[in-house]
Amino acid sequence: MAITTLLYIAALAAAALAWTTPPTATVINGTYQGINADEFGQQFFLGMPFAQQPVGDLRLRAPLSLNESWTGTRSASNYSAICPGFPIASGADDDKGYELSEACLTANIIRPNTVSASSSGGGFSMGGSADHRYNGSWIVQRSMEMGSPIIFASFNYRVHAFGFLGGAEVHAAGLENLGLFDQRLALQWIQENVATFGGDPTKVTVMGESAGAMSIANHLTAYGGRNDGLFRGAIMESGSPTTENYARIQQLEPFYQSVLVKARCANATDTLNCLRGVLYDTYRAATNGTNWQPVIDANGSHQWQPIIDGDFLPEYPTEMLQQGEYVKVPLLMGSNTDEGTSFAVYGIENTEQLAAAMSTNYPRLSNASIERVIDLYPNDPAIGCPYGSGDGLLPSGYLDKQSAAIFGDMLMVSGMYGVCGANRELSDTQPVWKYRFNQVPINYTMTPSSVMHYVEVAYVYSNQLAVDVNPLGTRPNDLSLANLMTSMWISFVNNLDPNYSQVEGAPFWPSYSSSPKNLVFQNNWLGSSYVEFDNWRQEGIAFINSLGADMQH
Repeated sequence: MAITTLLYIAALAAAALAWTTPPTATVINGTYQGINADEFGQQFFLGMPFAQQPVGDLRLRAPLSLNESWTGTRSASNYSAICPGFPIASGADDDKGYELSEACLTANIIRPNTVSASSSGGGFSMGGSADHRYNGSWIVQRSMEMGSPIIFASFNYRVHAFGFLGGAEVHAAGLENLGLFDQRLALQWIQENVATFGGDPTKVTVMGESAGAMSIANHLTAYGGRNDGLFRGAIMESGSPTTENYARIQQLEPFYQSVLVKARCANATDTLNCLRGVLYDTYRAATNGTNWQPVIDANGSHQWQPIIDGDFLPEYPTEMLQQGEYVKVPLLMGSNTDEGTSFAVYGIENTEQLAAAMSTNYPRLSNASIERVIDLYPNDPAIGCPYGSGDGLLPSGYLDKQSAAIFGDMLMVSGMYGVCGANRELSDTQPVWKYRFNQVPINYTMTPSSVMHYVEVAYVYSNQLAVDVNPLGTRPNDLSLANLMTSMWISFVNNLDPNYSQVEGAPFWPSYSSSPKNLVFQNNWLGSSYVEFDNWRQEGIAFINSLGADMQH
């Protein structure tokens, strides 16, 4: 799961310049020298600190703005190390092959060289802005072709126990959700400095996938929906305000105590200061072995996830959405057809096992609520997940298609309907465009083959680099679908409306309304992209959304 949060910033000018020397840009603190990427006609400024690095005594503290300035130039030619995390329970490891360091709070800018020189998703447990799967070069290149250049920015933030440690002493110091505070400071750095790269700080669109999308959702509801003017639009792929099981402070105390014991800080007078003083390897080892699981305690809490702290996150997002306490900006959001295949509990052979799995993952749900959800998602393989796969069963378990349908909607899909419903009354001023991605990549080898979580990323980025399990490849229908999606995302950034894509034959994408519709992105044996009435599993999703805080959402 990607946790890199990405920003698109509309460019101010389009005066063509020929770059023969390395580019420079002067931010508030000093001047950086970037690199030319001639193959793309772009300039990169990489690894620029947006905060004092959280090392030594600054570990487990709120991020601080840079307090230094310099003369001359500093190099911005390489990505920094990414923030340390751990693979998640499924075995996914977004950190593999990348340098890890606590000195990781940096931002990156990719800008077209046509901009006047005078003037960016693993469960909060891994990942970073150096991940090549989130290379923004093709997006910037397409924006140049469209005559509407954008700047692409990305940044790192602390994850795992470095960014989301919980417990009573952490709460007393106001230090929950450090990763979200990192993101907030990065957004402020963008506001202060993007003009020097040719960007318009009033036209920032923030985007993320999976935990990146959840992060954006957290900024929508931050401080009770306080609008600090950090962005004017948001794109959320496969994530929403209610995707997470939000923990409260008391639920995380056992894990804090476990870290203290492993770090030999349990008897310290000031346990936080003790944790700041231990070696990096000691602290990291103390939090290893407790990595993210679908559920890790009897309250259904995740260890290294955003926490309801009464400040940044005042209350469960479901309550804040219902009360209208969120930043009201245009949104583009959606999910993949078979999200549930990535999050199901497998090996389910009967209804009793399914109910037990649901109770384990959502222990606050009553037996009656669990029974009702199971009734609304009947055990009919023909309508189970992966959807459209017929009457066949999954070899892992007799009810596993039913399990995938339920857990996919509970975790990934239902929350988007809550956002759309909250915004429906504001459709004229804060419209939402919702999509469903329905394309299996040509080289996807997972069994069963399905439109799983994450597979849309290569299409959004038009990324043809074969660096992992999901490069875009060279199949013509994949390339044309990618061009449509990339162009619509760029159109949203520039116009707060995805319908100015300049792609011939592109379908009109209606905003969400009382007659709700999705744009289905596909280009395969089922046909090309089209608009559908959005009544997917309507009754089941509505009931899930009615459960609210019982699901810690």
